[in-house]
Amino acid sequence: MSDPEIIIIGAGPSGIALAYTLKCKLGFRDFTIYDKASGPGGTWRSNTYPGVGCDVPTILYSFSFNQNPNWSKELCEGPEILEYIQSTVDKFDLRKHMQFDIECVSASWDENGFWTVQLRDNLTGIVYTRNATIFVSAVGGISQPRDIKFPGMEKFQGEIFHTARWNHNYDYRGKRMAVIGNGCSAAQVVPAVVKDVAYIKQYARSAQWYHERPNRMFTAFEKWCLHYVPLWERFIRLRIFLANDNLVATYMPGAHAARLRAQTEDNARQYIKQQAPKEYQDFLIPDFPLGCKRRIFDPDYLKSLHNPNLDLVPLGIKALDETGIISSDGAKTDFDVIVLATGFDVQQFLVPMEVFGANGRSLAQQWKENRGAQAYMGTFVHNFPNFAMLFGPNTFPAHNSVLYASEVQVEYIARTMIAPVIDKKLSTLEIKAPAENQWASDIQHQLKGTVFSAGCSNWYINKMGRNSASWPGYASTYWKETLIPRPSDFIKTYSSRFCVGGDSGVERRDFYF
Repeated sequence: MSDPEIIIIGAGPSGIALAYTLKCKLGFRDFTIYDKASGPGGTWRSNTYPGVGCDVPTILYSFSFNQNPNWSKELCEGPEILEYIQSTVDKFDLRKHMQFDIECVSASWDENGFWTVQLRDNLTGIVYTRNATIFVSAVGGISQPRDIKFPGMEKFQGEIFHTARWNHNYDYRGKRMAVIGNGCSAAQVVPAVVKDVAYIKQYARSAQWYHERPNRMFTAFEKWCLHYVPLWERFIRLRIFLANDNLVATYMPGAHAARLRAQTEDNARQYIKQQAPKEYQDFLIPDFPLGCKRRIFDPDYLKSLHNPNLDLVPLGIKALDETGIISSDGAKTDFDVIVLATGFDVQQFLVPMEVFGANGRSLAQQWKENRGAQAYMGTFVHNFPNFAMLFGPNTFPAHNSVLYASEVQVEYIARTMIAPVIDKKLSTLEIKAPAENQWASDIQHQLKGTVFSAGCSNWYINKMGRNSASWPGYASTYWKETLIPRPSDFIKTYSSRFCVGGDSGVERRDFYF
């Protein structure tokens, strides 16, 4: 058996967390991360629109292995988060394992027990292949912008782009701007640009629950404590984690959850009435339960609605023409630039690459038959040996740090698959179909009666009515789930060579399950 090699697609936070575990915990260096972008950072590199930021406190939205005492404020903007992610890569010398401007076209499991990965160099257009013993997708769910095609879009003579593809060469100052959508990105863009544009009109077909977003700069004393008081930052991180995890209680079925939800809704309703113009309040306040859509912690969006050069309309788009937008009520408005704040294809997970398993069928085909994406622990899929996903189906925490969820998955796949394979104790590992189906069925059962399935239009539910995104409970419960060893759920092929430690000399027994 030759020495194992690992290919990872995606140099965002999940891929970086896996790279750290491979190199610094497992002592393994025969891995390569490929990313279609020009550098590490994932969603924080691709999303550079005005006002981009995080609605999870940044002390929690960070790597457990690289705590940062230098955060400027409680909730940081995108550039500061990207700088932190890049500094993490450099601190642990992970960049040498990364290749950029490389896009994964496809990956196929071959009869010889290897992954054949087809890659495209986006700078030269050259397509080539690499082989690997283990193939990991770390592309995440927030990687592929949701492209909306409106009738007549090709006729529009002005500028048009998605928030995740913001055109920084275009000067929007003094221009007439349309923003289509009303999710988190729209709520960040509008207050960031409203004072610079001549006119802005936002098309928002549905309401959202808005909440106060307290945010302040850390004081010099607080920064001193973060630097010099042992475990102080970890204590704050744990406190924030537990507080955020408790928010999930408002999303669950039952009378107690309903009371908590009603109280939180009432607070949000009062906040909207205090902050937003009266003329918009009727359609700003939702008629669906809290949590049916992802909550928005207000980045001064509601205050920005008072600007005289801004109009907010609860309308969809009928068509575009050469000069502007025709809304669903037939009204026509001219614009210089149209911003698509339409979110991401979070249900796709692996787009745009195709992954083919041991039976020659693609993962997309397999998921289509299941009415949507599913994976054991959100990680392993039957018929796909030595393959794992990070931030996969049903691992999205309701309101907690996705970096936490990704790190939990990294530890899980390191313990179950990577350590045994790189130590040549196993040749292959694959989840059994009944185990995967049972786990996915249990998750769907737990999701019944939660606010995620309350009937509003959200990105949790796919076109076939299946929730392939949400984790149904507490983030801490997901961690507990991954700690339970279930060896009988897997198909294992044992190596003819039995070698502990590989060529690195690192003892990895703590990672086995």
